[in-house]
Amino acid sequence: MDYHHKRTLAEFNLELLNREIEALGEKNELLSTKLFTIQLIIEELVTNILKYGKQTGADNSIEIEIHTEKGKSVLIISDDTDIFNPLTAKEPDTTLSAEERDIGGLGLFLVRKKVQSLSYENTNGLNIVRAVIL
Repeated sequence: MDYHHKRTLAEFNLELLNREIEALGEKNELLSTKLFTIQLIIEELVTNILKYGKQTGADNSIEIEIHTEKGKSVLIISDDTDIFNPLTAKEPDTTLSAEERDIGGLGLFLVRKKVQSLSYENTNGLNIVRAVIL
């Protein structure tokens, strides 16, 4: 299973991407739980890039790759906005009620719970998040 999607931030369409991911899941007979996890990670990370990524140029882009490695799905999301490591975001205090808790951070908290591993690196001006999904 190999998938590659690259768009500028201006032309990025999450709905289109989700349809492509669903078609990929059907074609490769992905379990619905794995497909849901891939879509959750993409939605959380891409939404953060689109909302908070400081653009460094008019043609900043997001690239998404999915492939299989030793029976596991590997999702790589890279962007060329300003350097930002989403893994350094403070984890929400889940012992507090929704009203008491600070806004934000819950999406990444869920992502961390759904993957075998999650890593970040910045290479040649690219923010690269790599998620390994069982």
